[in-house]
Amino acid sequence: MSGLRWPWIVVLVAVPVAALALLPPFGQRLAILVGLYGLLGAGYQLVFGRLGALNLAQGALFGVGAYAAALAAPLVGPLAFVVAVLAAAVVAALAAAPILRLQSHYFALATLALASLVNLAAVHAERLTGGANGLIGFGAALPRGTALLVPVWLCLIAVVLAQAHFFAGRRGETARLVREAPLVAATLGVDTRRWRFVAFVAGGALAGLAGAGSAALSGVVSPETTGFSVMLLCLTSVVLGGARHPMGAVLGAAIAVCLPEMFRALNGGWLLAYAVATLAVVLWAPQGIAGLIDPPAPVPPPVLPGELVPATKGRRLVLTRVSKAFGGVEALSGVSLSVRQGEIVGLVGANGSGKTTLLNVICGLEPADSGAITLDGRHLERAPAHAIARAGIARTFQAPLPGETRGVGIARALGRGVSFLLLDEPLAGATPPEKADLVALLQRLRAAGYGVMIVDHDTGLLSTVCDRLVALDRGKVAA
Repeated sequence: MSGLRWPWIVVLVAVPVAALALLPPFGQRLAILVGLYGLLGAGYQLVFGRLGALNLAQGALFGVGAYAAALAAPLVGPLAFVVAVLAAAVVAALAAAPILRLQSHYFALATLALASLVNLAAVHAERLTGGANGLIGFGAALPRGTALLVPVWLCLIAVVLAQAHFFAGRRGETARLVREAPLVAATLGVDTRRWRFVAFVAGGALAGLAGAGSAALSGVVSPETTGFSVMLLCLTSVVLGGARHPMGAVLGAAIAVCLPEMFRALNGGWLLAYAVATLAVVLWAPQGIAGLIDPPAPVPPPVLPGELVPATKGRRLVLTRVSKAFGGVEALSGVSLSVRQGEIVGLVGANGSGKTTLLNVICGLEPADSGAITLDGRHLERAPAHAIARAGIARTFQAPLPGETRGVGIARALGRGVSFLLLDEPLAGATPPEKADLVALLQRLRAAGYGVMIVDHDTGLLSTVCDRLVALDRGKVAA
């Protein structure tokens, strides 16, 4: 998606204007709730939608913002909103260091533990939080009604437009790689941990802002504000509206706020309607309602340029007695070799000889146990993968991403301005025309001054295109 289309912008502006001009106080209260839950969901989109991490602490950070605003309001008045944003962001930042090291369900469980800790603190830190009774009597120091509706929706409009702009184009593609192929992203120079950290903290800050608005609207803050029900509402509304569409959080929030009012006569029946709607969206509209109305435009994959830009980063990659073991298995043992700019070196050997492990060690996906890896004398054996890629070394993988051809990985790497390419079995399963295209590309890379290390089992073809072949056997250079 190149940005937010103008009909969505009209809707964003029309809602608060209509609420101010046409709705009674109760209707304006609902509009404020939509804006607050929209801010909460927009923050959640950053981690869950854009980066694909199931964060279960967003509701707790909402509660942190509510408590911070309630405590600060008697002292600083409306500046309590700033205090709430900072409080939630600080909690998110402190928790991010250990949590963001985890992946998949471990990350989700860790964020759930964080949410539980926040809820326990709200219940048991009675002198600060009021315990089970919560906090009251601070509402007079905070804006309410129209004075709250306008800033809430101004913030929401700004956040939606900023998100649409930020994730347009190349940054959106980078976020997709972080979400779907983090190893590929790292070997292209993307600091995936930094992306997740910034998204986690920024999402927490927006949750804190929404929590402060909730405290101002109700005039009461209790441990329920940090409970899992808020998190569940946030998750389902974002899924319903669209996890990666800029308007998804707003549509989801509108559904979450308005549906109970529409089915009020059915008492608890609205829960059934909400569950049915959520299930229907998950099954038939995985992009959410916003994505169903406004499907994202397909992002064209990168293509190889007609003329390659000459390589400029680094002239000689040298490995000196590099070793790597996994438990008691020595995958690499004292491997020494070098690749110069404009040179193609082939790595051959049986399965299990250490070829892929060697590529992983060079590009930083696996740390070397011993030995040195230098690029023009600069040591890289302890550098993270994204730093090695930025120094000029990129890696491709055996299996391309879904929907991509073999050449996309190479084109993407060249687009990052590298000078050395590590190609892992690019010919596996290739047809004769595809092999011919790759041979032609390798010759173009050599002419443009790129250094290439290529792993493949087709030794006959490699012998015709490579300047040298290095044979590995049980982790050692055999020939």
